[in-house]
Amino acid sequence: MGVVIRINIPGTTVTTRTVGDDTYIDVTLKEGAGSTATQTTPGGLAPMIKAGDLKVGEVLYWSRPRLGVRHEATVLPNGWLSFEGRPYRTPSGAAVAAAGSQADGWTAWRRERDDVIIGSLRKAH
Repeated sequence: MGVVIRINIPGTTVTTRTVGDDTYIDVTLKEGAGSTATQTTPGGLAPMIKAGDLKVGEVLYWSRPRLGVRHEATVLPNGWLSFEGRPYRTPSGAAVAAAGSQADGWTAWRRERDDVIIGSLRKAH
């Protein structure tokens, strides 16, 4: 007997693929999906933008010399980050996407213009 799974997530494309005995469900944002959220829902960096510590369009980076990798993300309006063309509400969300596993974005990402770790910019605003 087979298993039937129906998935409907608005704003996404859902596909399945089988590799050996394993079946994978891939969920991908459709182009333009999520743009409303980035415009209306404040992200984790919003207080720093408001305080003038970060600017919209500013580049953040995460250098991983042992892996020979440097990741870059861009600060979006309302405090979101764009990493590899996708919006992330928190620095940790973008860091997890970059690392492929758990990562603390507040200690990973640095402001490119002066190498300041963005977690040090967190203040009681």
